[in-house]
Amino acid sequence: MKGLFSKALSTKVKHITLHATLAGCVSTLLTGQALGSADLESVALANSSLTTYNSQQQLQNGDYYFDQNASQLIARTEKAINWYTEIVNSGGFTPLYTNELLELGSTSKAVSQLALRLYQERDLTSNVCDSAMCTFDKTIEQAVQQFQRRHGLKVDGRVGKHTLAKLNVPAKKKLAKLKLNFYRITNFAGSSDSQYVYVNIPEYTLRYVKAGEVKLQNNVIVGKPSWETPAFSDEIEKFVVNPEWRIPTSIATKEIAPKVAKDPQYLAKNNIEVRKNSYLDSKTVNPSNIDWQAIKPYQFDHFLVKRAGDENPLGEVKYLFPNPEAIYVHDTPAKQRFNQAQRALSHGCIRVEEPFSLAREIIKHQGEERTLKQVDKARDTDTTQTFYLNEPLPIHLVYWTAWVDEDMLVNFRDDIYQHDAKALLENEDQSVIAALIK
Repeated sequence: MKGLFSKALSTKVKHITLHATLAGCVSTLLTGQALGSADLESVALANSSLTTYNSQQQLQNGDYYFDQNASQLIARTEKAINWYTEIVNSGGFTPLYTNELLELGSTSKAVSQLALRLYQERDLTSNVCDSAMCTFDKTIEQAVQQFQRRHGLKVDGRVGKHTLAKLNVPAKKKLAKLKLNFYRITNFAGSSDSQYVYVNIPEYTLRYVKAGEVKLQNNVIVGKPSWETPAFSDEIEKFVVNPEWRIPTSIATKEIAPKVAKDPQYLAKNNIEVRKNSYLDSKTVNPSNIDWQAIKPYQFDHFLVKRAGDENPLGEVKYLFPNPEAIYVHDTPAKQRFNQAQRALSHGCIRVEEPFSLAREIIKHQGEERTLKQVDKARDTDTTQTFYLNEPLPIHLVYWTAWVDEDMLVNFRDDIYQHDAKALLENEDQSVIAALIK
């Protein structure tokens, strides 16, 4: 049925169905190899008792499909565990004691300590400082930048308090974190999907994977600690161009109602209307007939909807995978926030940079050029248009705070929701099942 579409129009919303079937989805610095190929190949893989693979989808011929992207991630992380075990057994990292800001041009004993520390984790391939006093040069700056990048820090090549804190995390703690996340990674639900989207919440990153290859990688914003983005798996069923924002009751009553009470024109100024019985109700209510000061948290008889437009917090598109948590992926007008290193800023939903790139990848891999034109045309109007995927696309929201990426860099991220704090392995004898605790 490839290439066929059906349209159902209403006064406000246009539905377009996609009938195409989705396919089964030279310096001392190491260049993209913080782990180091020699380090990786010199250590034996952990014994099989560490590996707990998720049950896989059985194919018609009796074989099991196992996504190569997930398989390679498991192998890389397993090797990293062995490497960090060697580091711990060798005495761990050398602490870096300094109160000064270390940056390009700095000359002190602390720079020599820094170079040694960067070498211990192979951000430098050799210890470039062979004396007590050493100059912070371009080579060290590049190594610092790599360290910052793989720890999710602001990449400026300077060692201030945040970078110093990460440099002083003990090797034993990093090893425990790798073991915890190894359990999570080996139980990744997407490993049996031939194409899928996954969002690593602590990394603030979304990826689209098809046939074992990462086809798309975008920055995202996730829920703040008080509004956690949950980890779960579902399927993207549709995406909406020029979406309306169905304002949650909690936000409507706790945040918006007090503003309307102070300024009766607040709703009109912000393109928000009050709908009577549901979000989709064509009947609206005059805001002046509501006692906004009397509204209590979570108690509101009607529904607030922010109409499509430049100031809509959902931006130009949202991707829906209906779930009890009411979580979805969407655009945002606040593009500047993607420049921040720490992006746990939302009320739980996932805001994605370059939001239409995901729709384009999905459509492209279906060979539906006509749909691309329809999407572009929809963007030029104020009409809300929904594009349904005939074959839902798996999406997995995961919580991985340590892993090894495609460039062999060992990555660590902050435990933004304190899930690791409840589950980290205290010693080698503790059961890895503790990783299930949230």
